[in-house]
Amino acid sequence: MKFYEFIEKLQEINKDKIVLIKSGVFFNSCGRDAIILEKIFNLKRTCCAKRICKVGMPVTYVRENINKIAEKLKEKDLGIIIYDEFENGNFKFNDKSYGILFQMEGKNIEETRKNTNCLECKNNINLNIINNKEYTLKKEDYIEIVKILEVLLGKFKEKIESKEQKNKKED
Repeated sequence: MKFYEFIEKLQEINKDKIVLIKSGVFFNSCGRDAIILEKIFNLKRTCCAKRICKVGMPVTYVRENINKIAEKLKEKDLGIIIYDEFENGNFKFNDKSYGILFQMEGKNIEETRKNTNCLECKNNINLNIINNKEYTLKKEDYIEIVKILEVLLGKFKEKIESKEQKNKKED
């Protein structure tokens, strides 16, 4: 099972709450919850897997500002549940145990905006290549690849032009 699948299982259990779960130095959320958190906290949304959005908040920020986070979500009447690593946590993923660090009730969450479709997402570039399989890149990575390709194509063009000039001189 992949980590985002583990998050999705916890989201199924907690349908009426935004789910954040510790992974490394971040508390992460994915899917619908990522889109909601992006809007409320002005976070950077990326892809954690094909067609699955992800956002994260640094662990130190969350632990130090749990009350501020809760207050902002309370203003929107949204519930939240934050899972942290605990030695005897109820939920297991790989070699770690997770338990509830914080939870707060809110109204049932329904995400109705149309921006849940990766094909319409402005944060990523979707490519249909290689046997009609779809690949998603971060926009920044796509721009970097285009720059590299432009340099390579420029060098290739120079080589061809150089060979053409050499052939003209020989004729």
